Amino acid sequence: MISDTDQEMEKRGLGAIIVAGESTFGNPELYYVIGAGVPRGGIYLKVKKRDPVLVVSNIDVGSARKGQVREIETYSEYDYEKVLQRYGRNRAQTILYDKILRRHKAKGKVGFYGKVEVSSFVSLIESLRRKGHRIIGEKRPTLLDSLRETKDSMEIERINKVGARTERVVERTLEILRNSSLEGSDVFYQDKPLTVGRVKTHIRQFLVDENLVNIEDTIFAAGPGSADPHYRGEESDQIRAGEPIVFDIFPQEVGGYCFDTTRTYVVGKPSQEIRSMYEAVLEAQSVALDNLREGVNAKDVTGMVCDLFEKRGYKTPRDLAKGDETARTTGFTHSLGHGIGLTIGERPNLSVLFDETLRDGHVTSVEPGLYRPGLGGVRIEDIVVIRKGGIQNLSRLEKTLEL
Repeated sequence: MISDTDQEMEKRGLGAIIVAGESTFGNPELYYVIGAGVPRGGIYLKVKKRDPVLVVSNIDVGSARKGQVREIETYSEYDYEKVLQRYGRNRAQTILYDKILRRHKAKGKVGFYGKVEVSSFVSLIESLRRKGHRIIGEKRPTLLDSLRETKDSMEIERINKVGARTERVVERTLEILRNSSLEGSDVFYQDKPLTVGRVKTHIRQFLVDENLVNIEDTIFAAGPGSADPHYRGEESDQIRAGEPIVFDIFPQEVGGYCFDTTRTYVVGKPSQEIRSMYEAVLEAQSVALDNLREGVNAKDVTGMVCDLFEKRGYKTPRDLAKGDETARTTGFTHSLGHGIGLTIGERPNLSVLFDETLRDGHVTSVEPGLYRPGLGGVRIEDIVVIRKGGIQNLSRLEKTLEL
């Protein structure tokens, strides 16, 4: 959490940190430390055991004041415009950072973070080192990785609110499926064949209605294509009776926190194999949810899910590790979950490959799935907060296969 910054700096031997970028949009680390969207970004400096300072453009002061940094400065206070005109962008940038570090008496090692253009950033760091600043790099997890991986109550509430809006989008989409009619294996909606493209057109509008932004295109994978966990569904794909639909939606509030939910549906009656896969996935998720809590190793819980699937005759990542190549595409082919926050790819990782001891405040997906090429897939995903005595489940959607 952001409140742990000094503690993490002390642990890593850092005297100061800088988080920078040309915008907070697409730059979760800069958004995280500022706590608000700043269109042209800025330079965030935190000296150990002192309050942070944020340096922004004159026209971004209003946006910056909506965030959590109380001390706001502008580039003009450092005569940046004059320096830029005299020396050009590259040298002026070095002079600006040097002035900021010296004015705020940054000493010792300085860590740099944020989304930047790598080549110019390397040049900047080399220039600052020549001026005597001890700029260092970090292996993952970096300081910002560690701060962001546990969420405070405000962050959890924002994720929860995005979840409620996301689930309204899902419910409105389900109404389309429920109000469809069947003619043999064909599914019709408003007297026209129902395609993935028609459904996604509605989903996009529903997201706009909820003031949510698509991070990437929603997964609405129908029929055999759903056997690929990340197949998003082609616009022309037709919804067929009895075939699985993997509906995975992961939007973001404007400039902020994300949610991620997956359900699997069938319009009409599913085959017995799809029904068996669904029951196995539902049971596997239940096992995981019952065993997740603070202090538990996520690898162990993922192992419990693999145990269940293997007893039912399905492949898991452990089979792939033993050299069974069919386990790449058949059975349980992915991790059990991933962290959720300002992105949908944060710590912790719930996988057989990583030792991740779960901590109070971790927010993670729990999404077992099963896949069979030529038939389709089944995946069910909830978002949970790890607590000392168990979990807080932020997902409220029912788990029903048949529509």
